[in-house]
Amino acid sequence: MRKVTTQRGYEPHPQHPNPGADTVQILIGSPTLGIIRMEWHNAMTGMVSPPNWSVVRSTPTGYTVADAQNLLVDAVLRGKFRALLLIEDDTCPPPETLIVFDRWLWKMERRKAPPVISGLYHIKGSAEVAPKGSNRKKFGLLGPEPLIYRGSGTRAYRDWTPGDVVACSGVPTGALLIHRDILEAWAREPDVEAVTLPGYPTPVKRIFQSPSYVWTDPATGASHISAGTSDLWWSAQTIARGIFAKAGWPTHGKREYPFLVDTSLRFGHVDRATGRIY
Repeated sequence: MRKVTTQRGYEPHPQHPNPGADTVQILIGSPTLGIIRMEWHNAMTGMVSPPNWSVVRSTPTGYTVADAQNLLVDAVLRGKFRALLLIEDDTCPPPETLIVFDRWLWKMERRKAPPVISGLYHIKGSAEVAPKGSNRKKFGLLGPEPLIYRGSGTRAYRDWTPGDVVACSGVPTGALLIHRDILEAWAREPDVEAVTLPGYPTPVKRIFQSPSYVWTDPATGASHISAGTSDLWWSAQTIARGIFAKAGWPTHGKREYPFLVDTSLRFGHVDRATGRIY
């Protein structure tokens, strides 16, 4: 626990590392293009808040996912927020979401949990369907693919049972709680550029990026394209840059799989066209 001194000079109670800051101080951010399903809206408004909780929400509209995420990070760092909770506009949170994440934040503040925790959701349209009347087990079907990854270029990690807390190296941003310390450490990286986005008054650090590369093979003359998503890029870069240690979380940063997914916190993944929730 970091040593904190109150305004009167007293050291804090060991169970309360941030005395005088008894508001929750979490920003809930949802990047969106402005077109959402009613199922998602109902799920967002249906989240139960812990007792005496205040909720701050932000919905950057009309930006790419990565740019919107960077706007949200900037809002956290310019304010007094202790964490950023990313909920994308097609992941439907269960009612207990804020209660569970509030408990995780309590543990984060006391260094009893890593500073990045994800809920669980699955890829849309990924459910395997056995032929009608057949034995599902006979076909070895896996069902919807969970967004939990251990290592780049691998399939989803499935060696867990519902309710487990699973360690991993790649997490999605559709249901992700990130402690402020991690975002501050990212913002201090000397090679992270600041960009100006339309409609936003100040430059923001490009902490999230959607990587895309185009190159030509000099030997064959063939053209190649590589593209990815901001969530897995951010996960890999957080590990590669040693962000956990730079943020003051060296123990968690030394682990092969530093992120956690709480599989008891299952988000739905809604299909915008049909309303089906995976």
